[in-house]
Amino acid sequence: MESDAVEHSGDSEPLALDRMLPTYDGRCVTAAAPALCAGVEADLVSDAAAAARTVVLLVVDGLGWHQLRRHRSLAPSLAAASDAAPPITTVAPSTTATAMTSLTTGAAPGEHGLVGYRIATPLGLLNALRWRAGGRDVRDALPPDELQPVAPFCGQPTAVVTRAEFRHSGFTGAHLRGGTFWGWHDLPGFVAAVRGAVDEGLRFVFAYYDTVDKIAHEFGLGERYHSALAEAERLAVALRSDLPTEVPLIVTADHGIVEVLEPPVMVDPEVVALTDGWSGEARLLWLHARAGAESELASACERYAGFAEIAPVEQVLDEQWLGRHVTETARGRLGDVALVPRGLQAFTMPDEDQPHHALIGRHGGLTAEEMLVPFAQL
Repeated sequence: MESDAVEHSGDSEPLALDRMLPTYDGRCVTAAAPALCAGVEADLVSDAAAAARTVVLLVVDGLGWHQLRRHRSLAPSLAAASDAAPPITTVAPSTTATAMTSLTTGAAPGEHGLVGYRIATPLGLLNALRWRAGGRDVRDALPPDELQPVAPFCGQPTAVVTRAEFRHSGFTGAHLRGGTFWGWHDLPGFVAAVRGAVDEGLRFVFAYYDTVDKIAHEFGLGERYHSALAEAERLAVALRSDLPTEVPLIVTADHGIVEVLEPPVMVDPEVVALTDGWSGEARLLWLHARAGAESELASACERYAGFAEIAPVEQVLDEQWLGRHVTETARGRLGDVALVPRGLQAFTMPDEDQPHHALIGRHGGLTAEEMLVPFAQL
């Protein structure tokens, strides 16, 4: 592990920018669904939670373990619960589309195949969260259950609590299909939906809250983020107060967040000329080489070595970033060289959508800030 900690944004403790890979064989988001849905033994679940008739998993998108520790005064109950259990790792890339799918399926990215926020497909670059490619909805052309074939929740009956607007989305079809859907519009509706799902009597209730991540993307980790984190605390406390005492409430996340204040680094034209496309995210960007230009592309990317890791796909596979087993289908969605910033930078491509350039809160990379998330019982 490489260590690189810096002070940022007036925080009282340095950022943890250590390089960290997923612990797929141990305390990782991939262990959650098998433990909570199928009763597979895992040290991240207490005996009481394993034996409970119903368990609620509250997933707070973007609630990184380090950020929670740093802002414990805004979320004291969440922080106290997190203090009582060691963090777990998310997957690589540390991004919602990939990590949420690993959370619900128990599969590493190399198995479920949603290998990033933007995925190379025969129809072009798929935005996995919006299920759009080439500017159009592709739910029919790229059926979610074919692009991501692993059954969510180990095939067990599950209640799914998420925003009402997500009911028919392609991403919901990919990572939440098979669950009984409970939609919410506001915080009281969220609490009511969780309680209703619990009263339904299913073993597992999966509840997803995305506001922290959305605010961090747009506004960074300042005042608006602080308010969003305090709101997540109020939600968690309200859930705990409303649920029967015998129902365990476990809180986790899909990834952490770093604040990128500098404009993203535009990949140089000389490098772009060696590519036949790109995929992934700003903090783990895949470059797809033109036929026969793989070595030349890797060499050209060395110009970024001062602030980013230049990882050929062979290294990514050897080091098992995406898990021990990578299917042929998933392998075909990867590029030839991954660019992974070590510090607080991001990459962009000349043809990337402009609104994405303005994001402040970022994730997808391999720093401990992004990779570590809580898994704690409230």
